[in-house]
Amino acid sequence: MGEDVGGTRPSSVSRTAGSLAGCRCKPGVGRRGCEFRRPDSRVAVAMFFSQAGARPRRWEASQSEHKKWVEVFKACDEENKGYLSREDFKVAVVMLFGYKPSKIEADSVMSSVDPNTSGILLKEFLDIVRKKNEAQVYRNEIRHIFTAFDRHYRGYLTLEDFKKAFKQVAPKLSERIILEVFREVDQDSDGHVSFKDFEYAMNYGQKRKQYDLDLL
Repeated sequence: MGEDVGGTRPSSVSRTAGSLAGCRCKPGVGRRGCEFRRPDSRVAVAMFFSQAGARPRRWEASQSEHKKWVEVFKACDEENKGYLSREDFKVAVVMLFGYKPSKIEADSVMSSVDPNTSGILLKEFLDIVRKKNEAQVYRNEIRHIFTAFDRHYRGYLTLEDFKKAFKQVAPKLSERIILEVFREVDQDSDGHVSFKDFEYAMNYGQKRKQYDLDLL
């Protein structure tokens, strides 16, 4: 990992490192509904990855972007209904993001719209697009951090990758905690942390951080 570690913040991570081992909090829920295996490790995963650099940010669209979104909405609303149907929405996503949304995504969006309307209104559509852009930017940041950790460009991280990276960003973090964090993130225990594993841990860290803030 280079000096800048994909936007990580060494000072904040270092301040966090000293409190990892002794912190206690309400158990979290891991992937597929399973609780993380070790409470200390769960806390370490949450606290470290919440400080690892990537931050969900509100996307502020430029005037040109906003105009484009409105134009796509109008283009997909061919009959000038004032809203987008399920199929209209799928076409709009293809036009803006280059992929066809899955049934699950389409179901989720349609279930969240105002039940008093026949489809997705312009205001709702703009909010959906903004959130999708936010998610895309956040995922790109996580990818950047993962690539910085992946010193040998293998597409996965090993325990040695974790140790070398954490030595730079959190030198006071004990090897025991690093090992426990690695084991928690390596969900299938094959000695490799994939990007999917890493992304899950980053998202868990942010959710845990928000949970703690909500308690304040």
